[in-house]
Amino acid sequence: MTSGKTDHLHGITLENLLHELVAAYGWKTLSGWVRINCFRSDPSIKSSLKFLRRTPWARAQVEAVFIAYKEGKDNSQITAIIKQMAGFSAKKPATSDTATSNSATSNASKDSKQPAKTGAKVNPWARSR
Repeated sequence: MTSGKTDHLHGITLENLLHELVAAYGWKTLSGWVRINCFRSDPSIKSSLKFLRRTPWARAQVEAVFIAYKEGKDNSQITAIIKQMAGFSAKKPATSDTATSNSATSNASKDSKQPAKTGAKVNPWARSR
């Protein structure tokens, strides 16, 4: 038997999930929560499905938005959920300002186009092409 919790993802396809979220919030709001290019630049269900099927962290965030939506959470609660998820998805959590500074410096040396930022978090969406 179940523990009484409803599994909002049971029996719903990723495509149907996306259609429902886009109808409820629109692409602009979704792109603010889940920061992926297929939600920001010329968004479509087809491109989003292709990306989300290959990218587990992004799919997990979209599914979290859907579950929060189904549970009736408001926009600020959904934002907090996604920020918390993004914080835990970092490869190595910095233990001090020195570790963050060293990480930023080493990343800057790999890509000379980006200056080192002391104490700044690395933005995974700000990669140069």
